[in-house]
Amino acid sequence: MKVTRRDLAIMVAAAAVPAGAQPQSEAGDDTRSAEDALRNNAAQLQKVDLPMATEPAFEFKA
Repeated sequence: MKVTRRDLAIMVAAAAVPAGAQPQSEAGDDTRSAEDALRNNAAQLQKVDLPMATEPAFEFKA
């Protein structure tokens, strides 16, 4: 049987996750406040128009 890197990654990922693992269904107050702050900041950033001339170059060279 030939095992590829992709197959190996799938096997390792499957072994790392417990069989009955469920994501946390209830977020804490800190998580909710962080998500609210993120949404608020994103909304504020969308209100600002940024001209193309002020955007940084795609590739930075030192």
